[in-house]
Amino acid sequence: MQDGPPDSLSDLTYCADLVRDADADRFATAMLCPTPGRWRLLALYAFNIEVSKTREAVREPMIGEIRLQWWRDAVAECRAGNPRRHQVVHPLATAMLDSNLPEACFLEVIDARSQDLDDFPPVDEDKLRAYIEGSGGALGELAYRCAVPEADLTPVGLQAGRAAGRAWAWIGLARGLHVHAVMGRHTVPATWLARHPDLSKEVALAKVGAASKAWTEWLVNQARAEFPTVRKGAAKTDKSGQAALAPARLADVYAKRLQKGGYDPYQLEINTLGAARRAWSLLGTSLFGRVV
Repeated sequence: MQDGPPDSLSDLTYCADLVRDADADRFATAMLCPTPGRWRLLALYAFNIEVSKTREAVREPMIGEIRLQWWRDAVAECRAGNPRRHQVVHPLATAMLDSNLPEACFLEVIDARSQDLDDFPPVDEDKLRAYIEGSGGALGELAYRCAVPEADLTPVGLQAGRAAGRAWAWIGLARGLHVHAVMGRHTVPATWLARHPDLSKEVALAKVGAASKAWTEWLVNQARAEFPTVRKGAAKTDKSGQAALAPARLADVYAKRLQKGGYDPYQLEINTLGAARRAWSLLGTSLFGRVV
């Protein structure tokens, strides 16, 4: 394993700046990880940003699919040790080879993001859970693999990584409810919309009502259901592994803020952590290994 940056300094700086600016919460958790795992996490999270912004980056679903196929091909080339020239791809290739990251997990993430291009909502809650597994769970497993040496990986740890990723993804749906709708991403299942016909209007207007509160509370409860698995894994890993699980810590913080705010998903002050509050929230993870 390398002890320093995985590729050129400019590539790593690009990844670090991208994650810091677009995903400050995950950037803060990556900073908890000692090197060389930190470099790999930054490359992974930069990759996630690149694929997750596909919906807002294109006007036509077909163009979005072409963009995602570009990333599928890039991942395959990384795994083969022949990465294409790109500021995220080269560090990602190093991370993949250093940590023996499974290509299948990357494809889970990309395939889940393909669903963002759909103009229709998930059919039901099970379809939404499958989306969360791909967009969050697979990324969480990859993060754990980036942080923990391959020889130290355990089923408990990998399960915890997936659970932490899912918890963060569930909370992300609550925090981004209105923003996702503005971007054309439909995250509320059709079955739920049928049972709560006022929800679509509330989301479009960012006006809290009984339907928005019920949906937000359900999402928070889904996130909290992941915490026991995360806690079990965190107790059996070191500081590096705990850094990969730390998004669950921030998910817990947001869950408590949403609950305290009456499950109103439209309040910016609830859905955003300042740098000081974020650092304070992660202090227990940094000092004592507490994740949730």
